[in-house]
Amino acid sequence: AAPPEPLPLWQEAWERKRLSVIGVSIMLAVLTGFMFFQEFLVKSPRVWLTVRLSFLTVTLVWLGWGINGQLSVVQVVAFIQSLLTGFHWETFLIEPVIFVLWGGVALGLLFLGRGVYCGWLCPFGALQELTNVVARRFNVPQIAVPHALHERLWVIKYTLFVVILGLSFYSMKDALILAEVEPF
Repeated sequence: AAPPEPLPLWQEAWERKRLSVIGVSIMLAVLTGFMFFQEFLVKSPRVWLTVRLSFLTVTLVWLGWGINGQLSVVQVVAFIQSLLTGFHWETFLIEPVIFVLWGGVALGLLFLGRGVYCGWLCPFGALQELTNVVARRFNVPQIAVPHALHERLWVIKYTLFVVILGLSFYSMKDALILAEVEPF
């Protein structure tokens, strides 16, 4: 009898990362619950803060550092490139954690807006917020960035995105190098 056909690489990845996928799915389900019951959660500032900081800690430590679940401009560029050069699901299924996160983020964007990812599931944002909580507890002076400066800095990140995307049409290698400007 002939040996069985080996599983495709993407299926092997899903088998290998089954527990991580289940964990991310649980995080998304819990976050969905938070969104539906947020009025109840915010009634008690102490409960709200505990829930939020606990979730952000899991986001940073487990999702970010543990299983590398950080969405990136690289995946957006790869998606756009695949639409132009021939879309293949296997390209995106090879990273199950990222695939599930993108699915959750897409649904969150559709129903709840951008704050779902940026406010709860981004490990870099979680690092910033948790660091700020610690800094305030140690009375580190807080700097308020003027709104006008914030708007000008905001333009930089979207300009960089457009430059990375444009560069990807010339050289994906160079675009990936430039994408290293992402901080996480």
